[in-house]
Amino acid sequence: MTDNSLKKGRYTRHSNKIGLYSTSQERIGFLSNNNDVVLSFPFKDAVLEAGMNKEDLGREERFLHLEADGSDIDTLFEPKALTNFQYYSHPCTAQHSTAQHSTAQHTVDESETKINFFDQNGELQQNLLIKGNNLLALHSLKQRFSNAVKCIFIDPPYYFIDTKPADTFAYNSNFKLSSWLVFMKNRLEIAREFLKENGIIFITISDDGAHYLKVLADDIFGRENFIADVIWQSRKSISSDGLLSISSTHVLTYAKDKTAINKAHFKLALDIEGFDLEDELGKYKIEPFDAPNVRENLEYKITNPNNGDVYTPPKGRHWRTTEKEYLSLLERNRIQFGSKGLTKPQLKVYLEDAIEAGKGKAASTLWSDVTPDTILWTSTDTTTNATKHQQAMFGDVVFENPKPENLIQRAIELSTDENDIVLDYHLGSGTTCAVAHKMGRRWIGIEQMDYIEDITKARLLKVLEGEQGGISKSVDWQGGGSFVYFELKKYNQDFLDKIMIANSKGELDEVYNEMAKNAFLKFWFEKNEFEKDENFRSLDLDQRKELLIGILDENQLYLNHADMRDSRYHVTDEEMALTDLFYGANND
Repeated sequence: MTDNSLKKGRYTRHSNKIGLYSTSQERIGFLSNNNDVVLSFPFKDAVLEAGMNKEDLGREERFLHLEADGSDIDTLFEPKALTNFQYYSHPCTAQHSTAQHSTAQHTVDESETKINFFDQNGELQQNLLIKGNNLLALHSLKQRFSNAVKCIFIDPPYYFIDTKPADTFAYNSNFKLSSWLVFMKNRLEIAREFLKENGIIFITISDDGAHYLKVLADDIFGRENFIADVIWQSRKSISSDGLLSISSTHVLTYAKDKTAINKAHFKLALDIEGFDLEDELGKYKIEPFDAPNVRENLEYKITNPNNGDVYTPPKGRHWRTTEKEYLSLLERNRIQFGSKGLTKPQLKVYLEDAIEAGKGKAASTLWSDVTPDTILWTSTDTTTNATKHQQAMFGDVVFENPKPENLIQRAIELSTDENDIVLDYHLGSGTTCAVAHKMGRRWIGIEQMDYIEDITKARLLKVLEGEQGGISKSVDWQGGGSFVYFELKKYNQDFLDKIMIANSKGELDEVYNEMAKNAFLKFWFEKNEFEKDENFRSLDLDQRKELLIGILDENQLYLNHADMRDSRYHVTDEEMALTDLFYGANND
């Protein structure tokens, strides 16, 4: 048997089957279906569907493919055709418009074919809001955005040991551990390719899944690139639901290459408070001239020029600079020996220098009553305040446990500068993109669920208008900016959606008739035999839905860019032009 996928080391041809199988063009199938005898082993590629919508039928674990060899998976991950382009901007920043959005404060243009996605150097010029399966969207964006993203912040579906009761979380809350890890692995592997060498990813996660995810992320990003298990105080109230009241959330933090991170830059924004002293060089504050740990090249004697006293670093510490650098600082009046000039050396930090450097203090690294090795972010809002922000914007609570804006502000502040790209591929209500927008960063947000229209997009439109919740006042946000919305063009996904919403067997029959004519079906599906099968007629509605879902080719949920000019798929000239424009393709 010849199979290129086996040569690639893959071994999940079938998600749940193993047996004797033939790949002969004349006789494809298991031994029970033909006379050939061939051993066939599974490939290792398992691709778990994004979303895991609670309304999905028929199986506990939804994979994007049930029967797929390596070439099928490669096809699955090809860039997809794009559709439903919409351009939104605040009036003061509009570049073009032909129609007014219903708010009368934005412009939307669905026919514009000259959207400036990228400049001549390939740099992103438009913020992007994308609807579609996040795994397939990431693979579609990979060529354009490999090594281009400075910060990824995601709040993915959590793993819970105990089955979760009904909640408002749109994703499935009841993954099996193995499936959840596959789900996370599929996405983190491709997400890593997006990061710049000095890029950083922040992943929020609960206690149940944190340590499993840590092991997985160590494998993907490298243990050497682990920065911290940040502990965020997500809840201030005390609950009696468990043996201990859970009041914190993990934020696993990794660099693509930790050695590429500028330590001096990985700090919070400058806090100008404390610069209370002043001399002929300007306002300044005093900091210790010694630092933790012992380094031989930073241990030397310092003589106080005012009284001749000699100082060495305190036990277990060293001076902050080499002796040569110290002498330079002393000559430039950057060293002080106490307020009266009679004590140990101190460093004078001038406000002007601090402003020029652009960064201030390091993020806290202390949870004092538990362990000094973790990080406690108590200065950020809790989910309670984030929920109030939701209610102010939408008049209702639309997400459980939303992340507050200033939590994400902290992550973006540490890891990026203005105009850097921030990515969130589990976008939810859009908090990451809202914060990035207010902070002057470019952003890419991906969300699969239908609430992207009524919640996510609506929220970002409010940001353009200048909404004043979250961090708006602290960053003096007044509104402005723009973004482009588009969707991965569905193909089999349309049929899947129609199956899911069918309310009767008659409706389902109509869906099947359309599928038989136009859908991509499993290679083993025999239309004539199926339509003669009386057993199908005896099935109830849900059973029929499960069966029809099973014959759809999961590798063709969305239309590939390479196939969009096939007239069978009814892609408009506008869709083709904008898709080609985005991918940089030339099909003249």
